[in-house]
Amino acid sequence: MPFADDLLEQARHLANREPKRPRQASLRRAVSAAYYALFHLLTTEMAKNWKRAADRAEIARIAEHAKMRTACERQRSRLNEYFKTQPPVDHKQEVAEHLRRVTNAFVLMNEHRANADYNNSAKWTRTDTLEKIESVEAAFRSWRKIREESEAKDFLVTLIVKERK
Repeated sequence: MPFADDLLEQARHLANREPKRPRQASLRRAVSAAYYALFHLLTTEMAKNWKRAADRAEIARIAEHAKMRTACERQRSRLNEYFKTQPPVDHKQEVAEHLRRVTNAFVLMNEHRANADYNNSAKWTRTDTLEKIESVEAAFRSWRKIREESEAKDFLVTLIVKERK
């Protein structure tokens, strides 16, 4: 995932670009880059699970931001319900916690990216921007711990498949 990693690195660079008084443009672009890093992490992972390597780039292009957000909201909701049952601390619970971190970060960063890109009245601070970047970094770490789990692979499918009622 070099592209996703590069975007995350760029986000941190932009957030720290001006040492004393960060420009709003730098902070806004940092938030946007952090969101796109997470977006591309998930779409790349989704495509890597496609059997025919020649089709993977096209599969990654299928992903739509709104559908991915809805899928993440649904998954986060299911996971929140699961955690209300106070499950035992075991491997399944650990995987669920990591997946919840990923889905929560995606939903929140999707909102923050829209705010950064389109709400010109919002004022961003370096501290707030770095917190958002750190939430994406935590989501990256969580994803890397669970990426081979069946629950994670099942989740990736929901990002592009229409939910059946």
